[in-house]
Amino acid sequence: MDYNDLANIIFPEVKDISYYEEKYKKRDLEEGAIVTRFAPSPTGFVHIGGLYQSVIAKKIANQTGGVFFLRIEDTDQKREVENGVLDIVTSLQGFGMAPDEGMIDDVHEKGNYGPYKQSLRKEIYQAYAKFLVQKGCAYPCFCKPEDLEETRKKQEVAKERTGYYGVWSKCRNIPVIEAVQKIKNGDSYILRFKSSRKSRKKNQTS
Repeated sequence: MDYNDLANIIFPEVKDISYYEEKYKKRDLEEGAIVTRFAPSPTGFVHIGGLYQSVIAKKIANQTGGVFFLRIEDTDQKREVENGVLDIVTSLQGFGMAPDEGMIDDVHEKGNYGPYKQSLRKEIYQAYAKFLVQKGCAYPCFCKPEDLEETRKKQEVAKERTGYYGVWSKCRNIPVIEAVQKIKNGDSYILRFKSSRKSRKKNQTS
């Protein structure tokens, strides 16, 4: 039993990342061209902060011969309103910031790098998550909310930085066979990144 077995149990029907790397080829842009995006929730009209982001993103893309695209962050569907995407598109067009790619209304899109709705990109992210598990760079964490709360309290008492890391990451080094059995038993879990000690030190000092 190895990481590849673990990955296949977590993601049994997910395509290999090579499929997506072939599908989404490198853009044919001039050197130095920058691709920017605006990724609002579909809650209707664009507020001033969103317009500010879009102005900068659109300008950078135009100045460098790049691409400005609109991707809708619709994973929290409780916030979604009827015709919310169309309202966003209309607002951007009204201020002269029409995207080069992305959603053009609530159901249609333009461009070759979609889907441009976050909720429809799940299979892409799962493919790369599977790849990370296969490489031993991600792992399932079975800690319950109460476990994490207990850890946080211990860290506060010890005056340690709070978080799931180092000796506090209880599931980081669980044997693959044990993780597989927990998943088969129906234990709930989330995936966490497994960074090396060396890379963590580098990140903390950079």
